Amino acid sequence: MDHTGANIADVLETLAAARPAAPLLHLPGQPALTFGDLREQIGLVRGCLRRWGFAPGDIIAGCIDSRPHMALACLSLPAASTFAPLSPSLSEEGYAALLARLRPKAVLIGTPDDHPLRAAASRRGIAVIRIAADPAAAPGRFRIESSAACDRDGNAPAGRADLAYVLVTSGTTGRAKLVPLGHRQMLAFARTMIDWLRFTPDDIGCTLSPFHLAGGLRATLLIPLVSGGSVICLAEADTDGFLRSIDEFHPTYLSAGFAIHRALLRRSVDFPEAVARSRLRFLRTTAGRLDPVEIDRLEATFRAPVVVGLGSTEACGIAHDPLPPGRRKRGAVGIPTANEVAVIDAAGSFCARGAAGEIAVRGPLVFDGYLDDPELTARSFVGDWLRTGDLGRIDEDGYVFLSGRISELINRGGEKISPVEVDSALESLPGIDEAAAFGVAHPSLGEELVAAVVRAAGATIEETDIIDHVRGALGLRQAPRRIYFVERLPRTETGKVRRSVLAQMVGLDPDGAPPAAAGAGGAESPLEVALARLWSTTFGGRAIGRDDNFFLLGGDSLSGARLLLRVKDVFGLELPIKDLFGEAATIAGMARAIERERAADSWTMPH
Repeated sequence: MDHTGANIADVLETLAAARPAAPLLHLPGQPALTFGDLREQIGLVRGCLRRWGFAPGDIIAGCIDSRPHMALACLSLPAASTFAPLSPSLSEEGYAALLARLRPKAVLIGTPDDHPLRAAASRRGIAVIRIAADPAAAPGRFRIESSAACDRDGNAPAGRADLAYVLVTSGTTGRAKLVPLGHRQMLAFARTMIDWLRFTPDDIGCTLSPFHLAGGLRATLLIPLVSGGSVICLAEADTDGFLRSIDEFHPTYLSAGFAIHRALLRRSVDFPEAVARSRLRFLRTTAGRLDPVEIDRLEATFRAPVVVGLGSTEACGIAHDPLPPGRRKRGAVGIPTANEVAVIDAAGSFCARGAAGEIAVRGPLVFDGYLDDPELTARSFVGDWLRTGDLGRIDEDGYVFLSGRISELINRGGEKISPVEVDSALESLPGIDEAAAFGVAHPSLGEELVAAVVRAAGATIEETDIIDHVRGALGLRQAPRRIYFVERLPRTETGKVRRSVLAQMVGLDPDGAPPAAAGAGGAESPLEVALARLWSTTFGGRAIGRDDNFFLLGGDSLSGARLLLRVKDVFGLELPIKDLFGEAATIAGMARAIERERAADSWTMPH
């Protein structure tokens, strides 16, 4: 089908005209919504919006608690407007801040009437369009009602008529970004992935991701429906619902973020019969990293290949694994699809094949720029190449490998450390469920490396075991100086770790200094008392706890060498500098190292 110049709703209506009775959304315990139902819904919404004075390009911002209603809104609103789907969990202040930037002509809400989006719209004098169930129509269909005139005014200028959506993406840090996406771009991406993953009208997918995020809107809704297929509409992250749906609806694939797939691994043991009867063609994971061992377990459990993709809200698809018999490379995120992909250095020059740098992309799926931030748009492009912020390389066969995010690199004394590599080393140790490395401020090095770790249930693994493991895997300089045990890692809605809040979460102040109670109390032996005096002198007379880490206190290699010289002068023993990166990084550990050296010297003395 040629989608040049087409509107998403026009494409869906054409499909509906050919197969009106074909299922569109499968609803557990209810009759399915059909393509014919969608065609009627599009006609109803288009007619209402036109009567109320809307034109293509006018922005309607909205969120609806009902998943079927939100899905139909995403499919029908672009027929006569530009839809900005919003998270359903923001505060009134959060919505007010977004509305000030989006400047919508109206907001769309479901129930209840006291939703904070309604209050935020009222503060700004923005008309409200309310969703109401339509008892005369199929389950899941709705009517829309306007609470006020929607005449155009100076506060709500018309946007570009070719825009289908504006998505809000905040990433892991900083101000939210408003990403306009055109009908052409969205349909071209849908056609690319339909061909790439060999979708047919017989395919049945499942929605487990939020519709206000690119992965939920594009991957789990638009792509399968534009192919003429159908989708099981479940609550967000309802992995048990998906496993139950295997027998009820017979899904043929699953597209979801990595966190969903991890949850499926945990829950699948409670649904052995359904898993044994599954007939999935593939599982597609995005929005983060699955370890190769997890991929192996998923493939063994569901007897289907796991394909990995790299995309962004701004560029749609960047790279993707081919389906078998195409080659998948372990650790790669696939090969370029419809866009060109390159690696550039800090100056914007292209890197040689195999060299590491920033992933850049250009082509028909790349957006034109942010809605209200021309400066960010200018910083994000080098010519017509979009800088993704991802670090990686492209190998000789064209496969893309990622090593982290530029914004998350830890600059330790000029040495750039990728936290993703440290995460992988940490999570490879039995007893660790998940982990995240992050940087804390350091007075001379700039940043120091620490990590937050979630222990597996019943695990008794300790800090020294973990640090020793990473030191063996990555070397002294990439081993965390301290491990903070936490119950969970803070994540974005797409499942990415929010590294920017980890320091605060574990009790570090904004400058990265350890909390007052970080040490495990005072010295416990005469040797520790003597060492505490030496350490205190090194750090300007400060009181030092026996378990405070030398580097997190502000130490570096130079001050460490001076400390070890003082240790030699006082105790007559020479500790190697490498010990300071290991056990001897605390007073208690240094005392143990000295006692071992003394015992070894005593053993080797002639009798």
